[in-house]
Amino acid sequence: MATIKDVAKHAGVTIGTVSRVLNNKKWVSEDCRRKVLLAIKDLHYKPQAHARRLRQKHSSIWGVIAPHHTTIFRSPFFTKIMEGLEEVAAEKHYRLLFHPLNETARAQVSYRALLGDGSVDGMFVLNAWSTDASIRELSDANVPFVLINGKITGQEDLPYVGLDNKGGVKMAIKHLVGLGHERIGMINGRMTATNALERFQAFQETLAEYRLDFQNEWVADGDFEEEGGYRAAQKILSGVRRPSAILCANDLMAIGAIRALKMKGSNVPEHVSVVGFDDMEEAAYHQPALTTVSFSAYQMGRLAAQKMSQIMAEESIEQKATTLQSELIVRESTGRAI
Repeated sequence: MATIKDVAKHAGVTIGTVSRVLNNKKWVSEDCRRKVLLAIKDLHYKPQAHARRLRQKHSSIWGVIAPHHTTIFRSPFFTKIMEGLEEVAAEKHYRLLFHPLNETARAQVSYRALLGDGSVDGMFVLNAWSTDASIRELSDANVPFVLINGKITGQEDLPYVGLDNKGGVKMAIKHLVGLGHERIGMINGRMTATNALERFQAFQETLAEYRLDFQNEWVADGDFEEEGGYRAAQKILSGVRRPSAILCANDLMAIGAIRALKMKGSNVPEHVSVVGFDDMEEAAYHQPALTTVSFSAYQMGRLAAQKMSQIMAEESIEQKATTLQSELIVRESTGRAI
């Protein structure tokens, strides 16, 4: 996407001249105006009217749309993202305005409507749905925004900060296979979330790579919550044939799954190994300590805020999508298959 600097360079004028043309100021020669308008056309530049207006009268507030208010305040994962956002926001003299939306409200509310009349200068959207139409509405209106931990299917051109779901799942399964596990199940999150979709697809692909059977009865939705993980594990354990290992799409569900296993008289990892995702602080102190895919949610928040700052300044961004790499932290919840 072309920036105001690109337009100025293409037209052979200063950024200030481009700005004056965009704001329809009178003290620009017709020749300069013509060059700028031609450069805008050649580069398909979309002036960020919202950002320009707010530079003249801005709120010094960034909005944060959270996907599920019953989960957000309990999740260490989101807490760390918010810490990263808040740190950079403070450095840039911005405050954060939180918009917690449950599933019903999120389906009905327009994100652009939440902006009000310049109430916030930009939006962060946490865990966007894979088919979220409101995101494209923000993009079409040139409203500055950054997606965090959730992409829109088929729209890779949008500003995004997330993690390598595929690589994380592959590491986890490689670890389990190395311990001799051949019967591997999965507790996943809501399939409307791109993270859940990507982790599930990677799970299926990696099983196929190791020539392991995929069993539908060993897969359940835990809704990314501890209680959901507990219920999902109960469902998996109700079958005649059980997996020897379960990969969970986050640590909260892994903790719930371990509780269900203990209730059924199955020891972890002696009878069933469990792997989580996120490496929240509690993972290291849980009994047993949780083997998990680790990455920095705090860094995710910082990078998202830095990307927002660049967008607001109309700076060139080399990569629209920033993907954080992960690592596997091996602890006590995984052991050799019996």
